[in-house]
Amino acid sequence: MKIIEGINGLLTIYKDRPELWYFLFTNIKIGNTKKDIREGTFYLPETDDDEMSELCDNYPDKYRDWLEYQTFLDIIDNKLDHHPNATKEDLLDAIIYYLENDDFLD
Repeated sequence: MKIIEGINGLLTIYKDRPELWYFLFTNIKIGNTKKDIREGTFYLPETDDDEMSELCDNYPDKYRDWLEYQTFLDIIDNKLDHHPNATKEDLLDAIIYYLENDDFLD
């Protein structure tokens, strides 16, 4: 299990692009504000044995699924394809836009 701290950690795993196809889970509350994503803790299972879905079922107040890892990569890729010099704030806006609209912010 990878434990990822905030947007800086998320952008680090984006650059590393591990070959994982799992959901990102989080401890942030539903709402997904910039502050939540800046400061939240995210969890990325590395194997099928990492049972985050069981933790989410048993501790719904603490853990919840957030985004598929591949979707997270696609959000960042899309933003950088349209705006190669996008700032961290621009990337945060793109993530929040996707979470609210189920669509990419170009």
